Amino acid sequence: TVLEQDEDDKWKGMGNQELIDYFSEYAASKARHAYGPNGHRGMSVLIFDSSAVGYMEAERLHDHFVRQRTDRNTWNSAHKVTFLPGGKRQLYGFLATKDDMETFNRHCHGKSRLKYEMRSYNEMVVTQMKQMSEDNQQLNYLKNKMVKKEQHSKLVEDTLSVVTQKLRETMEENTIVRNKAKEKHLEYEKEMKYQEEFFHDQIEKIHKATEEKEIKFEKLLQEERAKARQSDVDSGSTEDRRQRKEKIQNFIDCQVKDVEEFEAERDKLIKLHEEKKVKLKKEYLAKEFELEKELDTALTSLMDKHKPDIFKSSTSPST
Repeated sequence: TVLEQDEDDKWKGMGNQELIDYFSEYAASKARHAYGPNGHRGMSVLIFDSSAVGYMEAERLHDHFVRQRTDRNTWNSAHKVTFLPGGKRQLYGFLATKDDMETFNRHCHGKSRLKYEMRSYNEMVVTQMKQMSEDNQQLNYLKNKMVKKEQHSKLVEDTLSVVTQKLRETMEENTIVRNKAKEKHLEYEKEMKYQEEFFHDQIEKIHKATEEKEIKFEKLLQEERAKARQSDVDSGSTEDRRQRKEKIQNFIDCQVKDVEEFEAERDKLIKLHEEKKVKLKKEYLAKEFELEKELDTALTSLMDKHKPDIFKSSTSPST
């Protein structure tokens, strides 16, 4: 597999993929070449899968070289042809022996040496071919079993033809009934949605009115407090001014205290309101849950009442 020398007088040869592609019809998995200090040694190894199929592929390639008279015997003879007309090198090949592998590794340099293991022909080929034959017999058995099963299935299918037709008609009738029930359900949902939206709007109106009342209430408090602060406290005697200031401060203090009491009582009212809402929602959900359970029980009882009989085939599949 050596080709030519480069500028440094070192030999160049075929690459791994190039050698695999050259014999692509023989399904080799790897290729390795022997390299030494002067470059490519001219020896290469095609590696096949470690299986019976891999061995048969390697043997098929070996037979190709035998037919072409470029096998081991020709290589070892004194009449071997190294170059073809035109200067192209002649390629020789054969199944490798242990001695061939040792020779290959002796001519390798460094990491290009190959590790290999000797395995018996009986273990790697005969046993595996026997297993493949058994697997093939098992496959044929399974195929025949599948054919019988399909024949039985066809018989059952023909037997169920009338039953299937009646079932189809029943299903169509049930579909009509279900569609009517679905339409009725949609009507109920539409009515419920309308009721929810109506009461939601009413509640929103109450919230808005309450919010406006609170805004007016807050505004009234601010106005009265402003009036007290803007009253004339600088006229009259010193005692009069002191009394007016004291009166204004008492008014403001009372108002602040009253506001605090209002906010505390307001928080209590809101908390009580929210608790009542939560309780009401729980009661509603519990009743809705019980209602759904009641429907499920009734439907289950109805299905049990109208459950079809189990069909039993008069024939059984062959084994």
